[in-house]
Amino acid sequence: MTQRPEDPLLLAAQARVGQTLNDKWHVDRLIDIGGMGAVYAATHRNGRRAAIKILHRRFALEPEVRNRFLREGYVANKIDHPGAVAILDDDIAQDGSPFLVMELLDGESLSGSLTRAGGKLPVADALAVTGQVLEVLSAAHANGIIHRDIKPANVFVTKTGHAKLLDFGLARIRDGSASLIPTAMGVVMGTAGYMAPEQARGQSDQIDARSDVYAVGAVLFRSISGRRVHEGKNTFDMTVAAMKDHAPSFATVAPTAGPALVNAVDRALKFDKHLRWQSAREMFEALRAAYDELSSAVPSARSVDIPLHFDDASSLVVDVAFGSERDEAVARERARTREVIDGLSSVSVVVDLDDRKT
Repeated sequence: MTQRPEDPLLLAAQARVGQTLNDKWHVDRLIDIGGMGAVYAATHRNGRRAAIKILHRRFALEPEVRNRFLREGYVANKIDHPGAVAILDDDIAQDGSPFLVMELLDGESLSGSLTRAGGKLPVADALAVTGQVLEVLSAAHANGIIHRDIKPANVFVTKTGHAKLLDFGLARIRDGSASLIPTAMGVVMGTAGYMAPEQARGQSDQIDARSDVYAVGAVLFRSISGRRVHEGKNTFDMTVAAMKDHAPSFATVAPTAGPALVNAVDRALKFDKHLRWQSAREMFEALRAAYDELSSAVPSARSVDIPLHFDDASSLVVDVAFGSERDEAVARERARTREVIDGLSSVSVVVDLDDRKT
């Protein structure tokens, strides 16, 4: 989210830097700021580091927004995949603002990568990042969780080449046919430029895994072509276009794309969700075919790519998504994530015990 230097939200977020939350977490620096909250790097009083996401104070007294914010942690923790960042703790700051404690990631968001790269990513990298997102979604959907807000800002790429899916604050959980998170009909929740038609129309009962598939297709479309599926002067125009207009064929904005890549993107962006890839796993296999097509067309797909903006990230992100040791890479990341969670979880336990004694 772009902020002007005089923006009140930015000024308020920056004012927290240097503070200590509840005598436990020292706020070291501001990482990012969005419409609902700000994310900081923080250090616990025992030296462990984590990311802290704090709800903006103006929302702290609104029960619905506050509950939705805190619900993010419970939703993300239901996904058994290292690409979903676990929430390790939640608490209330001295001023009444709720906050979440999560793993501190090292890398940058996909939106940051796009900005630094001039608006486009190398095709192999774009395929690899979105392929990893689809694997996270496959696990989420298997647990009855629909993300509903997939966009470049909610995808984070670590320096080890792993893509992480952030912000499950708008996620919808289904248990059988019942939605555990009520959403009013006709209320549009999501981000303009990445919403499926049914989501843009506010048809909450029609949003399902295929809506997330559409959003991944929109992110891939944007990452390679440098433009959104539906362009407009403002978010309203883009939302209206998503409601009524079919997506242009990817071939019209990426004329050098091979047929497998065009098919992967075009089918993900079908206006009728019954014509899209019916699962995140199906789309992942389509992206793998597109990557194989790219690799066979160019002797070394990586050699002609412009790297992402940290050392060797281009080869790493591709290897993690499509390499021969992909499963091993995911297993290593799962083990590393488990160690971080266990370490930070022990912090909360120790602090709770200490607080009871005092």
